[in-house]
Amino acid sequence: MLKSKKYFLINQSSGQVSQARLESKRNTLTFYLPNSSLIYLNRGLVSTMKLFAGLDIGTDGARIDVLTEDLELKYENSINYELLSPRQGWAEQDPDQIFDVVSTLLIKVVEKFGQEDLYIVFCSVMHSIMAVDKEGNKLSNLIIWADSRGEEYRDKLSENYDSNLFYSRTACPLHSSYWPAKIMWLKKNISEKIDKYVSIKEYLIFRLTGKWKTDYALASTSGIFNSLNREYDKKIMKILGLTENDLAEVYSGQHIFEFKVNNREITGILGSTDGALANLGAGSINENKIVLTAGSSSAVRYTSAEYTHDPEGRAWNYFIDQDLYIIGEATNGAGLVFDWLKNILSYDDIKKFSRENLPQIPYQGNELIYIPTMMGERAPSYNEKTRGFFYGLSLNHSREDLVLAVYESIAFHLKLIYEDLKRLNNCEQIEIIMTGGLGLTDHFMKLLSYLIGEIKYIPDYKQNTAVGAAMLGIKVVDGISYKDLLKYLPDYKTVKNNNEPEFASYLDSKYQHFCEVYQHLQENYEVFTFSNKT
Repeated sequence: MLKSKKYFLINQSSGQVSQARLESKRNTLTFYLPNSSLIYLNRGLVSTMKLFAGLDIGTDGARIDVLTEDLELKYENSINYELLSPRQGWAEQDPDQIFDVVSTLLIKVVEKFGQEDLYIVFCSVMHSIMAVDKEGNKLSNLIIWADSRGEEYRDKLSENYDSNLFYSRTACPLHSSYWPAKIMWLKKNISEKIDKYVSIKEYLIFRLTGKWKTDYALASTSGIFNSLNREYDKKIMKILGLTENDLAEVYSGQHIFEFKVNNREITGILGSTDGALANLGAGSINENKIVLTAGSSSAVRYTSAEYTHDPEGRAWNYFIDQDLYIIGEATNGAGLVFDWLKNILSYDDIKKFSRENLPQIPYQGNELIYIPTMMGERAPSYNEKTRGFFYGLSLNHSREDLVLAVYESIAFHLKLIYEDLKRLNNCEQIEIIMTGGLGLTDHFMKLLSYLIGEIKYIPDYKQNTAVGAAMLGIKVVDGISYKDLLKYLPDYKTVKNNNEPEFASYLDSKYQHFCEVYQHLQENYEVFTFSNKT
């Protein structure tokens, strides 16, 4: 049965044809006829199937996973796109290339599942921004979370205003990864007249619908949105010289809209952000599950029904939807750093790179330390001026030693922000759930288990974000709570360390050394920063 706004029912006895409107519930299809009569059909009697496609617009690429109402994975596909870094501190992407990738993914899904009751739930990375003109044409590339070109403007904001003003009103630390500094940079450097500042999700939805729309979750990651009032913060908008006309309109993530793919009408759900939906897809709907992600970047998050203010101003507070928040900290140094090393060592395949350069656990180890702040730092120091740093290099060190130092540093960095975030979580019993492309590798989880303890993960899903998107979609369409949907998640598997005390002692000592070098670099970064004054 084609998904359409119009259905025609034929009375086999009289031959009468009636146009009907279809309304779909979890187990029943209801046809509304012109004479106000109703026909109910059990879903088992018809061929249509309700499906939820999580469209995840990420840093490395976009992917789409299609799941059923009981969270069974039916289809998955992904396409990568480029990350551009033309200058130090810059990290940007071509939004039109991303739109082409997303269009390809949508076309393939609609070709395969367009006859079903299909919902596309939108999800994207946090903190991305670009400038567009009045017709919606791009005036800049997409500036992503890893970009620190706005640090000069972040410094100006810090000099002219109390940094706590921004955190207290937005639950986002004052940092160049957020919109205030990026908007100031765009205003200064884009010569054409800017009509709006938008994220990649807003740009894609505009290209699909002609409307500028964003959701609570994505807006809450911008650094200009007041989550308590559920609106753009008036004081910060005034500081930046913005009006609401300069930004997309904010809706609930449960907002439903229509768009076309190959002239077929499709239902979209505005959705949320990648980190927020990763928590849902990992089964974290309250404080007793802390989710660790090691993907392009690293993050530690827990879910709460309560808005949380960090007295130290380091942990952010973002929406999942209008009922739940995630509280967490994130770093820039993870998969992007490992991928950089893979490329400069002339490897094309990350699995081959890892297999040929990483030793089996337990290993002897070495004294080489790496600080993975190549793109500046977010949590816990929020120092965008610091850069990557090897310490302890000697003539005896090999390629494998360099790779191991970078790999260990990602795990050490994740533990560092995990330990910092725990101070805000009062649960006595905490489960640690692992997500992310790098994080879900057996080698990384085993290494991390020596540093943090028992780790759980869901083996049936490559990307928890798409599962979380499906859960949000089911809640919107069928009215089923996240708690009731947890029963459909596969059982967790557990990774424990093998209790090799010598290896555990080595990792603990090296982690302490990592923290000391890290802290020294944050406090003395100017000593290590070259400035050509000639």
